[in-house]
Amino acid sequence: MDLMHEEIGGFFEFGLSGLNQFPYPNATQYNSARSAFYDLLKNTFIEKLWMPRFICDSMIDPLIRLGVEICFYDLNPDFSPILPEILIPNEYLLYVNYFGLCTSIQREILKKYPAEQIIFDHSQAFFVKPFDCFATIYSPRKFLPVAEGGLLFTSQNIVPKYYERSAEEMVKQYQHGLLRTVSTAAHAYNVFQDNENAFEDCLPRKISKITEQMLESFDYANFKEKRLKNFKFLHSHLSRYNQLEVNIEDIESPLTYPLLLDKKISNILIQSKIYTPTYWLDSLKRVTRGGVENNFISNATHLICDQRYGEKEMQFQIDKVQDYLK
Repeated sequence: MDLMHEEIGGFFEFGLSGLNQFPYPNATQYNSARSAFYDLLKNTFIEKLWMPRFICDSMIDPLIRLGVEICFYDLNPDFSPILPEILIPNEYLLYVNYFGLCTSIQREILKKYPAEQIIFDHSQAFFVKPFDCFATIYSPRKFLPVAEGGLLFTSQNIVPKYYERSAEEMVKQYQHGLLRTVSTAAHAYNVFQDNENAFEDCLPRKISKITEQMLESFDYANFKEKRLKNFKFLHSHLSRYNQLEVNIEDIESPLTYPLLLDKKISNILIQSKIYTPTYWLDSLKRVTRGGVENNFISNATHLICDQRYGEKEMQFQIDKVQDYLK
């Protein structure tokens, strides 16, 4: 008798219809982008890496754990990197496609430096396809209603050795999304924070079957189109106020609409239940006081442009911003 066959009958399990449109089926999957980064570093024995000062601590932690030498670099106002003219053979460069706005800068980097020494972080640029370079890292949960996920493309032959996770842990990480569905974001926020803190351990773990099913269930073309439409609608009304130069023709994967003013207005918008995210306050200790990154962290407000919303919600945000600026 075959005791290893799949279970038959009983109560129904979680299940979604698969559209099979997941754009990155060949990526190596992890539970987070930082664990993908950790596994890349561990298996390729990188000894020295140029890193932007403007990046979250979660991407610095794997370097510290593995003893990789870090050389920090600054950014220009357009997010282009300030780097040496050449990279010596044992140096690597990591560059972030900030908020999905920097694809043209990535092309310029590839013209200047050897592709085999470049790592691109697409955690904020999910719909930008991987370039032909040393590695590209993605974080689906910043763009999709999944509670975890990290994707790795690399020219190196890496076979991940995943650390174990309990079934209960995999289910618990979706609690905040379920709570928000039946209640409010405010009600679920503390649970969301607890789940975010669980990612501080950057050891590589495999994503759950819940996440695998969800990633196969989304209409990605529709999501991408809605984000672009929302971003362009916001830009058409707010560009005259925005101190950040945006090349609207080169954008294909916006994370947010970063509105750079003389001060951040997130607290004002939150009063109207517009929950604008804040990015990388933890990098303030690294960036130059009074520099480009410090100004951006302190004075940029990230308006919402994701696929859950349409013109009505974009106009509501625009009205609130314009009311403040009157």
